[in-house]
Amino acid sequence: MEQLGAADPLRIGSYALAGRLGAGGMGMVYLGRSAGGRTVAVKVVRPELAGDPAFRDRFQREVAAARRVSGAFTAPVVDADPDAEVPWMATAFVVGLSLHRAVTAHGPLPEAALRMLTAGLAEALVSVHGAGVIHRDLKPPNVLLALDGPHVIDFGIARAAEGTVLTSTGSVIGSAPYMSPEQAVGRHLTPASDVFSLGSTVAFAASGTSPFGDGAGAAVLYRVVHTEPDLSAVPASLRPLIESCLAKEPGERPTPHEVVAHVERADRSHRAQGWLPGPVAADVLALRAALTALPEPAPTLPLTGPTAVLPGGSGAPADIPEGDRDRGPSRRKLLLGLAGGTLAAGAAGTVWAMNRDTSKRAGGSGTRRPSGNDVLEAKLAWQKRMPAACPQVLSANGTVACVSLRQIWGLDDQGRDKWTVNGDFHGLAFSVTGPNPRSVAAVDGGRLHVGGTTGMDTAAPKAAVLGLRMADGKESWTAVLNEAEGSGASGFCGVRGGRAYVISLTPGRSSASEGYGVWALDLASRATAWYRTAETQPLFHALPYSGDGVLYAGAERLVALDAKGAAAWSKGVRPGALATAARYAVLVDTQGAMSGLDLATGEQAWKVPGASAVAASARGDGIATDEQGIVVYALWRDADGGLSLAATEAASGRTRWRTPLPADAEGSAPLGARLLYADGNVYRMGADCVLWAFDASNGKPRWKYFDWKGIDPVTLAWSAGDGRLCLANPNTTTVVALHANGS
Repeated sequence: MEQLGAADPLRIGSYALAGRLGAGGMGMVYLGRSAGGRTVAVKVVRPELAGDPAFRDRFQREVAAARRVSGAFTAPVVDADPDAEVPWMATAFVVGLSLHRAVTAHGPLPEAALRMLTAGLAEALVSVHGAGVIHRDLKPPNVLLALDGPHVIDFGIARAAEGTVLTSTGSVIGSAPYMSPEQAVGRHLTPASDVFSLGSTVAFAASGTSPFGDGAGAAVLYRVVHTEPDLSAVPASLRPLIESCLAKEPGERPTPHEVVAHVERADRSHRAQGWLPGPVAADVLALRAALTALPEPAPTLPLTGPTAVLPGGSGAPADIPEGDRDRGPSRRKLLLGLAGGTLAAGAAGTVWAMNRDTSKRAGGSGTRRPSGNDVLEAKLAWQKRMPAACPQVLSANGTVACVSLRQIWGLDDQGRDKWTVNGDFHGLAFSVTGPNPRSVAAVDGGRLHVGGTTGMDTAAPKAAVLGLRMADGKESWTAVLNEAEGSGASGFCGVRGGRAYVISLTPGRSSASEGYGVWALDLASRATAWYRTAETQPLFHALPYSGDGVLYAGAERLVALDAKGAAAWSKGVRPGALATAARYAVLVDTQGAMSGLDLATGEQAWKVPGASAVAASARGDGIATDEQGIVVYALWRDADGGLSLAATEAASGRTRWRTPLPADAEGSAPLGARLLYADGNVYRMGADCVLWAFDASNGKPRWKYFDWKGIDPVTLAWSAGDGRLCLANPNTTTVVALHANGS
């Protein structure tokens, strides 16, 4: 989301505007909030179009049509004034990622999620068609993946089906890869056109590409009309249904009611709760946390008509001081990546609530923020292009291990090949979904342990762990989870006390509490120590510094499991970051409060005064700790909107030191905290992707690395240890290393 500009209104109707969400053919979309705290997406018609009688009539029809649409999987209109000097419409604000961005960031959806998506879209079309409306532009960007199910948005080109010239022959409105054949050639449309678009949208969710390919619009439309779709990635259980949705003749397609009935017959367990894959759900929760961080809108003078208040323009009340106009939007915490009337993740799939006016306000806060210009610029030790994307790198024992979906490569201190392990030889696909960073492996005692899934081509896949020697890739073995519930590895918590801890999937269940499990593998015997179904979807996890057990947290609950896998305690929290240090769980909640919880009881042992700790990025790494778990390192928000790095004693919560950090580049997308500790350094990845190494004893900067500046930081994987900092860019398949001293 962008800040309001000089030409943007501060208020529309009864809604104070916080920022600009995006723009469409009809006009601008803003994030708005009512005096009562309701958050909405406000669509405002462009002034030059508002004066066009034909366009105004079109907008009035849109509002009238959209008001008739309601349902669990739509974004209903909550307010509108089509007769205003500048017409506008407000819709319910859905917290979710667009399907397009979720698949681009995290890869295709799994089968269970595809079933829920199909049923949800069909139910939305039941509501849309029941109101006498044809959507006409159902496509992945117009589908929001929320925690309660998929939502269809943007009726910007939807039209009432009865008796308008806008539905006559010759009108072609829509997006080429997702149009129906009759829409592509400008024929009369019926609700069956939306069913075709539903099929194309589900096929995209299953494969990551349009079933009719990409390219020039005319070429795509030709394939839509004359060729068969590529449905090879659609699961067999759904393929016949999607094939029927994509029938060339409208009369051969099922109705939305029939689509819902088909999914229910095939899987009566489908429910909205817990339907999203873990990485997507984590991003949605991050977005929700960002939304709850928005403060109440500042009070404004009442308006005496439909005129929008424009800073410095016509309609601005004369008694608002110029300085207040400038400060108004910047007093709000603005969100980046908001689009389409939703908290939608950007290219990397994450946004966080942060103030973007740090450079303007730093001088007035009393904070002396260093420029960083005098800090040593580090040099690359080496750089290497890998054969495939590596969403995780690990550095230990003189080796850098690079993990991809099918292979693991070991590189030496110069970035040269040492060894390669092929997952296919072990019947494994490693727990990597999509190109984004993911924790799938850990090193302990000179051995690399990688989570994976075996039996991918069978009806009963299983979670597995591959162990091998880090130095040479030899002495490998595989252990498989034989529990009936566990059917694939989702994440890797780490290794501690001779056990590997893996987050497993239990697909086919109906709720988040039954969709995941925690597997403890005894490494000496390579046998299962215990397995436990998770109480909540594990979005955060951490291992105690000593002893057995594991902590995991979902959106609203933190659970501690003991050495036997039993729940030692469970408590309601809203975590923004989680780590362990000494005998404490260190928690940063979504309000910015940091506290230490006794690992044995869950009781609060200490709390840092204030509530300005920065939550983790969607890739984690929000809190770093030293080797002994004595000191906790975290980012804190300062009064000027900038950041400080602070060291906190794990035993007491006392702050050892806190130092302001150089500001990230102006215009950088908010990130959250990405921190690592190793070799006496605290590493920070900035929102502008500048890398910093700070002295862990006092917070003074040791070096910085600028060469990857401008890359989206949440697309990068990184790790530190063994005298180096390593990074991987899965998008370019590049891996680099820097020495811990920056030389």
